[in-house]
Amino acid sequence: MGKDDVFEVYKAAPKAKIIAVHMEAVNHWTLSREELKSFANKKGIASNVLIPDDGESYEF
Repeated sequence: MGKDDVFEVYKAAPKAKIIAVHMEAVNHWTLSREELKSFANKKGIASNVLIPDDGESYEF
């Protein structure tokens, strides 16, 4: 998924939390964490798009 795909998911489910995983892995690196964070901030969806660092986890 690219950043535009993430935005489409947000538009389809604006109350959902989107967790972007497998970021910056060798076979998945088409979009960096920083690029996605910047995009989410620019679109105003940063509170809905979670981008964990390696080893980071979330509890809901």
